[in-house]
Amino acid sequence: MITARPTVYAGIQMRSRLEADYAGWLDGQGITWEYEATCYAGPAGQWLPDFSYRLDDGELILTEVKPESFLLTTQLEIDATLSRMEVALDTEPDAVLRLHGWEYGNASATVMIMREPRDRIWHYHTPGAWWAMWPGMGQREALREALRDGAR
Repeated sequence: MITARPTVYAGIQMRSRLEADYAGWLDGQGITWEYEATCYAGPAGQWLPDFSYRLDDGELILTEVKPESFLLTTQLEIDATLSRMEVALDTEPDAVLRLHGWEYGNASATVMIMREPRDRIWHYHTPGAWWAMWPGMGQREALREALRDGAR
């Protein structure tokens, strides 16, 4: 396991070079971002997003950045991170939540797991592939049950 190396980017002390690289990518996209701006808390725990920003239409994006290799860990570990992120929805129910698997220096190789407020389902995307429903978080079972109930 590689230890995070605190790094200063744009005058902001970040926890890792990976986060600084991601901030540089956001800057390259013309996105005005905030780093660890708001900690969200609720009955299920708390979460401090690495990055938050708003799109031109005002939509709030809350992002957790992890090394792409994190997404090769067990589904239970990933689901625990996604569950922790959902606490933000108690305060910001219309926010988009993103777990971004980032490869340092290679924005085209990123993997993202995302939950949009209108879907309420986690989806994932890998380079060159379509979006698909994340298989964890009990989502497939919930979908099967919803379809079964709808067929009655």
